[in-house]
Amino acid sequence: MTISTHGALSRLHKFAGVIIAPFLIVAALSGFLYALAPTFEPWIYHDEVTATAQGSPRSLDEQIAAAQRQHPDGDVVRVEPSEDPRETTRVLFGDPTAPNSSYTQAVFVDPVDLHITGELQQYGGSRALPFRTWASNGHRTLWLGEPGRLYAELAASWLGALSILGLYLWLKRKQRNKKQPSKVLALHARAGAWLLPGFLFLTVTGLTWSLVAGTSIGKVREELNWKEPSVATSVAEAGASTRAGEHSGHAGHSGHVGHAGHNGPAELAGAQTALSTARSQGLTGVLEMTPPEKPGDAWGVREARAAFKLRSDAVAVTPNGEVIDRINSADWPLAAQLTSWLIQLHMGTLFGIYSQVALAALALGLLVVSIAGLWMWWIKPRRSLPELKITPAVLAGVVAYSIIAPLFGASLLLFFLGDWFVRRLRAPQRGRGAAAGEVTPRPRGGFSSRSLSTVRNG
Repeated sequence: MTISTHGALSRLHKFAGVIIAPFLIVAALSGFLYALAPTFEPWIYHDEVTATAQGSPRSLDEQIAAAQRQHPDGDVVRVEPSEDPRETTRVLFGDPTAPNSSYTQAVFVDPVDLHITGELQQYGGSRALPFRTWASNGHRTLWLGEPGRLYAELAASWLGALSILGLYLWLKRKQRNKKQPSKVLALHARAGAWLLPGFLFLTVTGLTWSLVAGTSIGKVREELNWKEPSVATSVAEAGASTRAGEHSGHAGHSGHVGHAGHNGPAELAGAQTALSTARSQGLTGVLEMTPPEKPGDAWGVREARAAFKLRSDAVAVTPNGEVIDRINSADWPLAAQLTSWLIQLHMGTLFGIYSQVALAALALGLLVVSIAGLWMWWIKPRRSLPELKITPAVLAGVVAYSIIAPLFGASLLLFFLGDWFVRRLRAPQRGRGAAAGEVTPRPRGGFSSRSLSTVRNG
């Protein structure tokens, strides 16, 4: 038999939810830990990140030299000094044993007495240390490496679709059915409705890091110039851009963040001069300083992401203190600014503890909604599966979303194929049962025509 579009969507929500719920539960648990990790890390790694010596800080060149004595053969890829005298300076070395260049080995230097407070692996541009990196890997990959990113993308792509579908079904139920819903159903539906904006936010921002959809989104951002521009650290390049009048966009600059081989004294000269110049240019907080690619080029200096800080200005400063390029985040394309803020919101770093608590609460809400949905499926009697009937409008919406989230479309197609296969297997069984005179089970609480005639005849 066939059922209406409403019935088809109800069935899709139920069965797709059952399949996706385990993924959402893992994403919620790991996301809860990841959301609070920025607050936990200063406590966990207090000895490494805290400077205890009293007095005036030594020059940044001396701090870098102190770290290099720990790794004389290492390549310095970035230096992160702080304005806070209670924080250590991080000198980041390339780690050839790490899975990729996003991992670095951070040496923590007390800026006053130059003693090394510790060494830890650091990941990405958010200054994540091992605990947050571990939580991030669980959230993104289920600790399975790159193949595990497919799990996160599957969960993220279905979260938004199931949330919208659930709200539609709940509103339709309230219109058609005056019966009081069960406590579990009410909890599942109402929590999902209230948290819908948050779930959609997680879907949109989460897909930017995904393996399949994220690659496509990255290409679109690049084509539309929605990425963050980077300063030109090459003196020749900066000069050419200035003469050509193309200094504002910097579309072709890569930022020079991941370069290796910056371990020579010539390349690392002028660090303190670059730092002092950047401070005089108005850059505040922790700074991310990238050494020049070759002698004579400039240091790339950028404001690190921080709580309640919506800007990330950057300058290029030569070892002798000349500013050859500057980019203010206020001059970024609006889409690039919005993308940056949304990503920071997803990471829980934009508004500090407030955004972290909000994300943690959202993760717990997702956990409750997912478990309640599984519980309803478990206790509800199984029913025969009717044939789905989807309208052209619904089909068009599914196709459009599948273009953005290919894993959603692929998994939905597998669902329909599996459903068709199951119905094909059951059809001959029902036919043989009818031929053998089997009685079709009547609905619970109902009467068959045979039983009704028996009652009438006494």
